[in-house]
Amino acid sequence: RLPKVFGSHMVLQQGRPLPIWGWAQPGEAVTVQFQQERKETKANDRGEWRVDLAATKAGGPFAIAVTGANAVTLDDVMVGEVWVCSGQSNMEMGVKACLDADAEVAAADYPGIRLFMVPKKFSALPENDVDAEWKVCTPTTVAEGGWGGFSAAAYYFGRELHKTLGVPVGLIDSSWGGTLIEPWTPPEGFAAVPALADLYQRVLLADPRSAQHKERLAQTV
Repeated sequence: RLPKVFGSHMVLQQGRPLPIWGWAQPGEAVTVQFQQERKETKANDRGEWRVDLAATKAGGPFAIAVTGANAVTLDDVMVGEVWVCSGQSNMEMGVKACLDADAEVAAADYPGIRLFMVPKKFSALPENDVDAEWKVCTPTTVAEGGWGGFSAAAYYFGRELHKTLGVPVGLIDSSWGGTLIEPWTPPEGFAAVPALADLYQRVLLADPRSAQHKERLAQTV
């Protein structure tokens, strides 16, 4: 099984080693085939596996075959530029909420641009997967979901990159209007700054894995 960030229609980053990971039965042999490269590994005792494919140039479409006890094939995979687009309302606002929305949506026919919208979901613990999928940029997909569709800032940025560089572009929209920076920051970020000691204690208290959280929970039972 692969996390949803790996899927048909996705874009992989050009010019960088390509990590591919997922899950299988502990000890299960897993093979990943991409273009002319074939990598083999085994899942660890937690059922986790990973291979690192060689860096490659922009292009596509390609296929990735992942084989273990079962087989998973990802089609229409491109290699180009991948950007994570994150922020508050200015990033979240979709194309349908912008100037000349109807014309912009109607013109959003770019097979070389791929969209991945991360849904809004709160979790007190880090998660290893997300309920989303890669979609080819069309007038339909750019207008789906979110606040007026896919992030306008991300889309216009990606469109400019695509036209200027002439390579596929993958856009990951992970934005949530009105959110504070604290929930986006790992606890280690607060621990490293003495002036944020109070915030660090609040973060620890809200983390179900911490001793502070467990102690407070025991006091309320």
